[in-house]
Amino acid sequence: MNLRCDLHLNGGNRRVLIAGKDEETPDHLALRLSAAALFFDREPVLEVGPKKPAAEGFEYYPDLLVTEPDGYPELWIECGNTATNKLTKAIRKFSRARVIVVREGHEEARRFRKLLERDVPRGEKIEIWGWPADKFRGWAAALRESNSLIGEASGRSINAVLNETPFDVTLEIF
Repeated sequence: MNLRCDLHLNGGNRRVLIAGKDEETPDHLALRLSAAALFFDREPVLEVGPKKPAAEGFEYYPDLLVTEPDGYPELWIECGNTATNKLTKAIRKFSRARVIVVREGHEEARRFRKLLERDVPRGEKIEIWGWPADKFRGWAAALRESNSLIGEASGRSINAVLNETPFDVTLEIF
């Protein structure tokens, strides 16, 4: 599944394609769209691969990436389930980068925080952002193949209309 999106946020607009990979669930794509909205003003790269200089020579790629002017990763953003090994290597290799994992609910975020505390050295460096579960279910249910998102997104908050469904949500940090 792919999501074609017209994003009209914070006075700007951008058309984006969130291309789903075979293993990605619709919920994962919904999280990727929410992260694209939250970091809209930072113009994140939505498809990161081996040809992106910031990730060149690294075995893993984030769901979204924002780079510094010199190309170094500034924000490494993961969505949903993420392997702790991947995060361990990312924070080791890109020590200056801010690493954020966006999860689909507070309970999932809490469990993931405990897992990081147990399994990831310097795991406290990783921010876990959790959607309120009921709001995320509504967000995911509102998605179509072609989407329109109109409103504002800043920090951890989205105040916008997704395909005629209004959302006023703030993700919590865990």
